[in-house]
Amino acid sequence: MTWKRWIPVSLFALCSSACFHQVVQTGSTAGTTVVDMPWVTTWLWGLVAAQEIDVRQQCPRGAAIIETEMSFVNGLASAVTLGIWTPQHVRVTCASGTASLPKGATEVRIPVDATADQRAELTNRAIEQAIETHAPVLLRF
Repeated sequence: MTWKRWIPVSLFALCSSACFHQVVQTGSTAGTTVVDMPWVTTWLWGLVAAQEIDVRQQCPRGAAIIETEMSFVNGLASAVTLGIWTPQHVRVTCASGTASLPKGATEVRIPVDATADQRAELTNRAIEQAIETHAPVLLRF
């Protein structure tokens, strides 16, 4: 194969690879603990989401910054599988404290060992309380 034939293949590979970087800041002060997961599995170009990521053990005060990105190596792995397996890099920076609550806010604690039904019930109660009081309700996990 001559080098001229490699140009379209290279252009296709370059154009079909996409990188992204998303940063979510929660308002909490960032601490020094960082949970780094370079190979979080998603499927079908990211349309089928990853399994839930639980960092409550490492971040007892919550998360301050959540970063999601597709690195070049993640994109390469995705291209090799034609997008069927689409790994992502997730980095969670733990909070060193809690964010300040708005005036009039209340807090609902959801225990770590709560079942899915209990979490849903407490969440629904918090939503109802927020609607009734017109004030923010903090869900603490």
